[in-house]
Amino acid sequence: ALEASQQESLIPQTAQPSYEDLVKEHVLKFTSEARNHFHVSELRGRVIEWENKITPILEEEEKHSGFDVCQYSNKLLSKLASCPEATASFTNLVSGERKGEVSRLFLTSLMLSNSGNIELNGDDEKTECKLLSRTLFSDVLEGYVATGREEIPSTSSKRKKKKVPTATLR
Repeated sequence: ALEASQQESLIPQTAQPSYEDLVKEHVLKFTSEARNHFHVSELRGRVIEWENKITPILEEEEKHSGFDVCQYSNKLLSKLASCPEATASFTNLVSGERKGEVSRLFLTSLMLSNSGNIELNGDDEKTECKLLSRTLFSDVLEGYVATGREEIPSTSSKRKKKKVPTATLR
């Protein structure tokens, strides 16, 4: 199949095009534009289909609150504290939660594990969560106050001694 531009070059270029040549030229332009319109329409159809799928999901997500890690940390720690021996499977902790909440709680559990509040053990099939501490790292930082400066000895006698802040907890 020749492209429209290649097919147009097959039409003889005379001083006065014949009626037949004009019709061929218009038919070639029409078929070329129809092909382009078909591809654009097909793409537009796929875009509309995608929009129809994603719009309800986005509207549903807009109804929910933002992700506040402190709020989710307290929620997860409270659930764990109410469990026997302060231990539960992650599946039990998130049972009844919507998919978006499960993702948020999972991220929270990773953050709590990293800060030493919970211990995570298990594999792909089952993950156990054990409460280690209910004191959040953010609560510890609330009492953090920078005080004074401590001098660090210089490596060169020409340089002045640098002052570095030190910190204490209230």
